[in-house]
Amino acid sequence: MSAALDNKPEARKLYIGEGVTIKGATLVSDTVVVHGVLEGDISAGNLLVSATGVIKGRISVAQNAEIFGKVFERIDVRGLLVLRASSRVEGNVSCGILTIEQGANITGGISSTDYRTAQQSSTADRERDVRSSYATSTLKRFDFSSLELMPGPIGAGA
Repeated sequence: MSAALDNKPEARKLYIGEGVTIKGATLVSDTVVVHGVLEGDISAGNLLVSATGVIKGRISVAQNAEIFGKVFERIDVRGLLVLRASSRVEGNVSCGILTIEQGANITGGISSTDYRTAQQSSTADRERDVRSSYATSTLKRFDFSSLELMPGPIGAGA
């Protein structure tokens, strides 16, 4: 019996093994790792969908997600979303930061969402600082007269 207790899974994490299908809404405060199939809406802190993993449902991730497998419906990631070359997303994607490897397949809309509303006041302060630094800095002038222009598209008349 103590050997079974030694193999206790980590708290606040969900691992869905290959060949396993879970149906229903899922709420996990930490990390979800999907090697199998999850059918239903999911809310998690972090998400990893392996190359064999499939999620069919609305996904909400508080921090970061990395997708190697397939995702169907909507995915909303507040932090970084990484779509690997083997990934396939069918549905709308909303994220803070998006990284897409060559070969990733997306069918649907993509939108960037700025979840840093608490930092809006600091952004205004930074913009004011930038404006004041432009006022005090010396701007350089560039001479474009010596540049060679590339030809325009075929059929563009001049």
